[in-house]
Amino acid sequence: MQSTLACRRPPAEGLSSRALAVPLPRLAIAPSPSADERLDLLVDRVRAQELQAFDELYRLTREEVARTLFHLVGARSDLEDLLQETYLRLLQAVPSFRGESKFRTFLYRICANVALMHLRWWRRRPEEPVADCPDRPSLAADPEAEAQSRQAARLVHQALSRLSAKKRIVFVYHELCEMGPEEIAQAVGSSYNTVRSRLHHARLEFTAEMQRLLAARPGGPHARP
Repeated sequence: MQSTLACRRPPAEGLSSRALAVPLPRLAIAPSPSADERLDLLVDRVRAQELQAFDELYRLTREEVARTLFHLVGARSDLEDLLQETYLRLLQAVPSFRGESKFRTFLYRICANVALMHLRWWRRRPEEPVADCPDRPSLAADPEAEAQSRQAARLVHQALSRLSAKKRIVFVYHELCEMGPEEIAQAVGSSYNTVRSRLHHARLEFTAEMQRLLAARPGGPHARP
């Protein structure tokens, strides 16, 4: 069954994947109102201490949360631990959720907090990447196209790794999760203007790094990933 946690907005202007020659991987398709309503009903049941409802909430959102964490922190050996930490925090935080924001935004705030904690720790104790992005069914019938897609994703994550933790979170939420600045501000607990500023600088840094990586490949920036 497809996850109900998803993304909505068209790609932002000013960061053209065509200009970079490498497409940015989107995390999911647009949710339907019924999907949001289903999540809200499950949250109400969790607040009523129905643990079975939390199991269902986990099942419906796990894939997208795992992929979001992967984009936020990269290919780390403890990605599964971070996933468990996210849902433990969610279980503890659900009683305080009053619906002032969408549940999706509430969950992404927890993801951001877990990722920020990890990225700050990782800056002090770096480790070698060990995992690829959590799998989802491939739409590519051509193995060569699939290999090119994976190589493109590696380039994107190399560029993301050069961003500071706060810039990376804002960039991923805007460009990959397709969240608007106002929703991101709610998710990361910052002002709208702060989010806009971080996003502006993150775009510049990401674009410069992608251009450097593409130019360094055999065949230059116009070669296939």
